[in-house]
Parts: sequence; structure tokens; C-alpha cells
Amino acid sequence: MIFTAPFLDETEKSTREVIIFVLIEHQSSVDPIMPFRVLYYMVMLWETQRRKWESQKKPPGEWKFSPILPVLFYTGDQRWELPLGMKHLVDLPSTLERFIPEPNMLFLNLKAISPEQLVKEDHPFEWVLRVIQKERSTEEEFREALQATIRRLELMPPAERANWEKLIYFLLAFIKHRRDATEHDDLFRVIKENITDKSRREEVESMGKTMAQLLIEEGEERGEARGEVRGEVRGKAEFLIRFLYRKFELVPEDIIEKINSIYHIDQLDALLDCAIAAKTIDDVKKGLDGQA
Repeated sequence: MIFTAPFLDETEKSTREVIIFVLIEHQSSVDPIMPFRVLYYMVMLWETQRRKWESQKKPPGEWKFSPILPVLFYTGDQRWELPLGMKHLVDLPSTLERFIPEPNMLFLNLKAISPEQLVKEDHPFEWVLRVIQKERSTEEEFREALQATIRRLELMPPAERANWEKLIYFLLAFIKHRRDATEHDDLFRVIKENITDKSRREEVESMGKTMAQLLIEEGEERGEARGEVRGEVRGKAEFLIRFLYRKFELVPEDIIEKINSIYHIDQLDALLDCAIAAKTIDDVKKGLDGQA
């Protein structure tokens, strides 16, 4: 997510606007290589900026990369005890640790925060987090959290209609992906019954229909379970394609299409290893054909 935000620089005693990339990694299980993944995503964002400036023929002396704020949003049940730095992932003597890049990362363990503490500031997004917190609760507990959250979102002023729509759409998607299908109709009814504004209720009905159609289309096009989250797969595919352009400059369209049609992370990882070792683009094509 990209934000333009006012920033108070206490050292300069001045306020200016800065563009901030907020990189949120939604993790439901403990991942030992998470620091590397976050660093990898950050470099990908900066590489996108670099390529843009390069295509615009902007002088390198004028390049100013945007700051990135990485947030690890952990919703798993297992206790996260692993360090969030790169040092434990690199086999180096301690005297050389200063050469290891260390991405600063905010860590939010949703399950470790009490519901009362979670909504302490009474911000609408905090109430949405409360619903996420109840992901594996009983249907009754989940319904109660959802009802309280919708009532809080109803207090958002008309001027914040766009933000209200985003939060409601997220809740609908969360129910679709995280709760049993037998609960969907009842939970959607909870949302609609607690929305007092007629136009907002109609908007929710429209969202529900749109979401259902998207899920059907995904199932038809990909032949996979509806609603499967593919963010990480898309990110790795995009990185692989960028890498190929960087290494070989010209990449045939059929290779790009084949990469974009891969939906398994292990296949993309194997193909990246192949691309690193490849001397020509034909070697990459052979690797792709071998996975077919």
C-alpha cells in the first residue's frame, strides 16, 4: 500500500509530505526465512522504482527511493519465537555481521493482544482486526464480533465512504475465505441487518454478488479452489520476469505467459535457480518445458 503522509521531522523542526510504501505480510504460520522474504520484497519495490526512472532517462543523481515500512501481521496460533533479523540466516563469523543487511520490521501478533486492548483507540480498523482475531472461534463468538464491528463502522461519516467500502469488502472476503461455507449466508445477513443506511445496504449486496462472480471465474480459469490467496506466487513470478529482462534484455512473450501460468511456489523457485544458471534464454525455455 502506498501512502502520501505528512511527516514531522523533529530534527529539522519542519513538516513535509513523504511517500511511504507500507508492506504488510499477512502470515498465518511461523516462517524461519521471513526476514529474507521481507528484504526481498523491499528490494523488488525499489527495483520497480529504479526501472521507472531508467525508462524515463532520469539522471541517477536525482533518484530518491521511497521509504518502506514493513509490517509482519501474524495471525497464527503457534508462538512466534524466531528472530526477525537476517543474522541467524547467514553463515558468517560475528566479526562480519556488520555486512549483513537488516530490514527493520514491525511485528504485530494479533492473537497475543486482548480484544479490549485491540480496540482501545476505537479506530474502525481496530474493530476489523477484532474480527480477524476471532477467525477460529465458534460461530456464535465470530457473529458477535462481526456484529459489534459493523455497528462501529456504521459510525464512520459519509466523507469516509471509500474507506468504509474497503473495510466492508475485506470483511466479506474474510468470511468467504476463512469461515465455513455453511455460515456464509447467516454472516452476510448479520452485516446487512446492522447497516442502517439504505444505500450502504445496497452497496453490500452489490459487493456480495461481485465477489461471488469473481470467485466463480477464478475457479473456472485456474481450476483451483475458490478464493485461494495467490499474492506470494504473483510476486515471485513478477520478480522472475524482471530478473530475466535484466539478464537477457529480450524475453519472448510465450515464456512470460508460461511463467504467469505457474501457480506453485516450488516450481517458480526451481525456475529461478534455472534462470540464474542459464547462459541463454533458450536454457530457461528448456527449464520451463521440463516443468510442463
